[in-house]
Amino acid sequence: MIDPPLRLALLVRNREPGRFGTVVADWFGREVEQRDDFKLDLIDLARTPLTDLPARIDEADAIVIVCPEYNHGYPGDLKTAIDAVRRPWYAKPVAFVVYGGRSGGLRAAEQLRQVFGELHAVTIRETLSFHQHTTPFTPEGTPTDPTTSAAATTLLTQLAWWANPLREARSITPYPF
Repeated sequence: MIDPPLRLALLVRNREPGRFGTVVADWFGREVEQRDDFKLDLIDLARTPLTDLPARIDEADAIVIVCPEYNHGYPGDLKTAIDAVRRPWYAKPVAFVVYGGRSGGLRAAEQLRQVFGELHAVTIRETLSFHQHTTPFTPEGTPTDPTTSAAATTLLTQLAWWANPLREARSITPYPF
């Protein structure tokens, strides 16, 4: 029997045209859609009511968060969204695609790892990072670094590795909390 594809929630703060985060999210979404092991659920926090968010995260087998770094951290509206969900994060693998400034968003990712540890989620080590002071994407929305797609493949492969056994474990035994 073939397992159904893993449902991957791609959580983005805002998909307004012309925003750097939109370019990143659209490119990463295309990377996900090229794979047979994932089914994409794009969640735009600017258009998704917080009351709908817990159910969509609950249905997900894995989550990728596309996030900018602001003031050496992640944005407050993302924290509000994370806290609005709470238990559906438990026993879910989470990955990060981050951007911004000299650190390329990595400081935001490190803070998010602490938050998700408290929420009993598993954050994978692989993280995609983009520095905004460079030109990491062409005007058509393709990464300028030819190794970026390979890095996305590695991230998604590791995410699937965690998502499959965690989905099976949650189906057999509810996560103890």
